[in-house]
Amino acid sequence: MDLILVAVMFLGSQSIAALCCFLVLRAWYRREKAALRAEVEDLVQSFLAAPDKDTPSPFAVLLDQGALLLASRLVQQLKSMLAGTESGLSRAESAAEQLSMLDTAPPWVSALAGILPAKLRNRLVRNPQMVGALSNLLGGGGGSGNHGTGTSVRDRLK
Repeated sequence: MDLILVAVMFLGSQSIAALCCFLVLRAWYRREKAALRAEVEDLVQSFLAAPDKDTPSPFAVLLDQGALLLASRLVQQLKSMLAGTESGLSRAESAAEQLSMLDTAPPWVSALAGILPAKLRNRLVRNPQMVGALSNLLGGGGGSGNHGTGTSVRDRLK
């Protein structure tokens, strides 16, 4: 109270009104701060604590869902990594098959292998009989079976 009288004597009425507003606002702020703190503490407590023995807390449910999501993503990543490794191994086997096919094929096949599209080259690797058929078509002979006998089809059918 003495502070207010000293302020009236030296400061004047406008300054006193500003000082009173400051004191009122400071008290209001302290109450609001305490109420807000209590509200936040209640909210955090309700999020972390389980409502009863049978129901998990919202925080536990959130952690469980996060763990499931993380585990599923890890499994998905491992599957794709293993599939990539398997694909690389099958490509290596396919390349080895292509090299062995080129070793046993007529010399013109190895020259043609660099020119052929990959789809046709893979068919030749899977079907070695195609090399003989292709050889007969190009007139090179050397195919399997009796395709290169030199007689016409009409003569062979008689």
